[in-house]
Amino acid sequence: MNEALSRLLGRSNRPDPARADRAGEIADLVRTTLGLTAQTAVTVQELACAEPGCAPIETKIAVLDEAPRRWTLHAPVSEVDDEVVRKILTARPEGENEPR
Repeated sequence: MNEALSRLLGRSNRPDPARADRAGEIADLVRTTLGLTAQTAVTVQELACAEPGCAPIETKIAVLDEAPRRWTLHAPVSEVDDEVVRKILTARPEGENEPR
């Protein structure tokens, strides 16, 4: 098992305040970037991935509104950069044209 996955799986059951704080900051950034209300559910989770070719620890972001949206970043919450979050949130899906 690689070191990052071992650390994630071996962590204690105690919550990590720094990880929780950073996840909250990312959720706030998602709301601001997408113009969402405070009532819109936004989740930010750090998960282990054991699938071949998958980063050992990834951050999943989800907006759970009328049209749920999800993004995956191949890094732990603590390493997620605000600019990267803004970029993935505002990127156009492949094949979508510019608005006229």
